[in-house]
Amino acid sequence: MRSSSRARRRDVVVDASDGSPVATPAGHGREARGGLHGGRRVADVVATVVLLLVGALAATTAGWGIALLGLAFRSCGAPGNRCDEGLGSTVVTLGPVLVAVVFVVTVVLCVLRSVRRRTAWPVALLGLGVLAVVFLVARLVVGGTVTIGL
Repeated sequence: MRSSSRARRRDVVVDASDGSPVATPAGHGREARGGLHGGRRVADVVATVVLLLVGALAATTAGWGIALLGLAFRSCGAPGNRCDEGLGSTVVTLGPVLVAVVFVVTVVLCVLRSVRRRTAWPVALLGLGVLAVVFLVARLVVGGTVTIGL
Protein backbone atom coordinates (compact mmCIF):
# COMPACT_ATOMS: atom_id res chain seq x y z
CA MET A 1 0.00 0.00 0.00
CA ARG A 2 2.84 2.39 0.67
CA SER A 3 4.29 1.89 -2.78
CA SER A 4 1.04 2.99 -4.41
CA SER A 5 0.82 6.12 -2.26
CA ARG A 6 4.40 7.01 -3.14
CA ALA A 7 3.60 6.65 -6.81
CA ARG A 8 0.70 9.03 -6.41
CA ARG A 9 2.81 11.58 -4.59
CA ARG A 10 5.21 11.77 -7.52
CA ASP A 11 2.33 12.95 -9.67
CA VAL A 12 1.31 15.70 -7.25
CA VAL A 13 2.34 19.27 -8.03
CA VAL A 14 1.96 22.18 -5.64
CA ASP A 15 -0.31 24.95 -6.90
CA ALA A 16 1.56 28.26 -6.81
CA SER A 17 -1.47 30.38 -5.92
CA ASP A 18 -2.41 28.82 -2.58
CA GLY A 19 0.15 26.05 -2.00
CA SER A 20 -2.38 23.23 -2.18
CA PRO A 21 -1.40 20.00 -3.94
CA VAL A 22 -2.86 19.44 -7.40
CA ALA A 23 -2.88 16.01 -9.04
CA THR A 24 -1.49 15.94 -12.55
CA PRO A 25 -0.90 13.13 -15.01
CA ALA A 26 2.59 11.62 -14.97
CA GLY A 27 5.08 13.78 -16.87
CA HIS A 28 2.74 16.74 -17.11
CA GLY A 29 4.26 20.04 -16.09
CA ARG A 30 7.84 18.95 -16.66
CA GLU A 31 9.98 20.91 -19.05
CA ALA A 32 10.97 19.30 -22.32
CA ARG A 33 14.68 18.83 -22.72
CA GLY A 34 16.47 20.32 -25.69
CA GLY A 35 18.72 18.39 -28.01
CA LEU A 36 22.00 19.82 -26.72
CA HIS A 37 23.00 20.79 -23.22
CA GLY A 38 25.50 23.19 -21.69
CA GLY A 39 28.92 23.29 -23.29
CA ARG A 40 27.93 21.29 -26.34
CA ARG A 41 25.24 23.86 -27.16
CA VAL A 42 27.64 26.77 -26.78
CA ALA A 43 30.27 25.01 -28.88
CA ASP A 44 27.70 24.34 -31.61
CA VAL A 45 26.59 27.97 -31.73
CA VAL A 46 30.18 29.26 -31.79
CA ALA A 47 31.21 26.79 -34.50
CA THR A 48 28.11 27.62 -36.56
CA VAL A 49 28.70 31.38 -36.34
CA VAL A 50 32.39 31.02 -37.26
CA LEU A 51 31.56 28.77 -40.21
CA LEU A 52 28.85 31.17 -41.39
CA LEU A 53 31.30 34.09 -41.23
CA VAL A 54 33.81 32.09 -43.26
CA GLY A 55 30.94 31.21 -45.60
CA ALA A 56 30.08 34.88 -46.04
CA LEU A 57 33.68 35.65 -47.02
CA ALA A 58 33.77 32.61 -49.31
CA ALA A 59 30.47 33.58 -50.96
CA THR A 60 31.67 37.12 -51.57
CA THR A 61 34.97 35.90 -53.00
CA ALA A 62 33.32 33.23 -55.15
CA GLY A 63 30.72 35.67 -56.47
CA TRP A 64 33.35 38.20 -57.50
CA GLY A 65 35.58 35.45 -58.86
CA ILE A 66 32.82 34.11 -61.09
CA ALA A 67 31.98 37.62 -62.27
CA LEU A 68 35.63 38.22 -63.13
CA LEU A 69 35.70 35.04 -65.21
CA GLY A 70 33.94 37.14 -67.86
CA LEU A 71 37.32 38.70 -68.63
CA ALA A 72 38.26 35.42 -70.34
CA PHE A 73 36.10 36.47 -73.29
CA ARG A 74 38.38 39.39 -74.14
CA SER A 75 40.54 36.99 -76.12
CA CYS A 76 37.65 35.90 -78.33
CA GLY A 77 38.47 38.52 -80.95
CA ALA A 78 41.97 37.15 -81.55
CA PRO A 79 42.49 35.08 -84.71
CA GLY A 80 42.20 31.31 -84.13
CA ASN A 81 40.34 31.60 -80.83
CA ARG A 82 36.88 30.15 -80.46
CA CYS A 83 34.40 31.06 -77.73
CA ASP A 84 30.92 30.01 -76.74
CA GLU A 85 29.92 33.40 -75.42
CA GLY A 86 26.29 32.41 -74.84
CA LEU A 87 27.12 29.64 -72.36
CA GLY A 88 29.98 31.58 -70.81
CA SER A 89 27.98 34.74 -70.25
CA THR A 90 25.12 32.70 -68.78
CA VAL A 91 27.50 31.13 -66.25
CA VAL A 92 29.08 34.49 -65.46
CA THR A 93 25.63 36.04 -64.92
CA LEU A 94 23.93 33.23 -62.99
CA GLY A 95 26.98 32.03 -61.05
CA PRO A 96 27.01 34.83 -58.46
CA VAL A 97 23.24 34.52 -58.08
CA LEU A 98 23.58 30.80 -57.40
CA VAL A 99 26.35 31.49 -54.87
CA ALA A 100 24.09 33.98 -53.05
CA VAL A 101 21.17 31.53 -53.05
CA VAL A 102 23.35 28.74 -51.61
CA PHE A 103 24.61 31.05 -48.86
CA VAL A 104 21.15 32.34 -47.94
CA VAL A 105 19.72 28.80 -47.82
CA THR A 106 22.64 27.74 -45.60
CA VAL A 107 22.00 30.61 -43.18
CA VAL A 108 18.26 29.93 -43.04
CA LEU A 109 18.78 26.21 -42.40
CA CYS A 110 21.36 26.93 -39.67
CA VAL A 111 19.01 29.37 -37.94
CA LEU A 112 16.11 26.92 -38.12
CA ARG A 113 18.22 24.10 -36.70
CA SER A 114 19.57 26.35 -33.93
CA VAL A 115 16.07 27.47 -32.96
CA ARG A 116 15.01 23.82 -32.76
CA ARG A 117 18.10 23.14 -30.60
CA ARG A 118 19.64 20.79 -33.11
CA THR A 119 23.23 20.67 -34.24
CA ALA A 120 23.75 23.32 -36.94
CA TRP A 121 27.47 23.40 -37.66
CA PRO A 122 27.37 20.45 -40.14
CA VAL A 123 24.89 22.41 -42.26
CA ALA A 124 27.23 25.42 -42.29
CA LEU A 125 30.15 23.18 -43.25
CA LEU A 126 28.08 21.57 -46.01
CA GLY A 127 27.17 25.05 -47.27
CA LEU A 128 30.88 25.90 -47.54
CA GLY A 129 31.42 22.74 -49.57
CA VAL A 130 28.55 23.54 -51.91
CA LEU A 131 29.92 27.07 -52.40
CA ALA A 132 33.30 25.60 -53.38
CA VAL A 133 31.64 23.18 -55.81
CA VAL A 134 29.60 25.97 -57.44
CA PHE A 135 32.73 28.07 -57.92
CA LEU A 136 34.76 25.17 -59.34
CA VAL A 137 32.00 24.14 -61.75
CA ALA A 138 31.62 27.74 -62.96
CA ARG A 139 35.39 27.97 -63.42
CA LEU A 140 35.50 24.75 -65.42
CA VAL A 141 32.54 25.68 -67.64
CA VAL A 142 33.86 29.15 -68.42
CA GLY A 143 37.35 27.73 -69.00
CA GLY A 144 35.86 25.18 -71.40
CA THR A 145 33.98 27.81 -73.41
CA VAL A 146 37.16 29.63 -74.41
CA THR A 147 39.47 27.74 -76.80
CA ILE A 148 42.73 29.47 -77.58
CA GLY A 149 44.11 28.52 -80.99
CA LEU A 150 47.54 28.99 -82.47
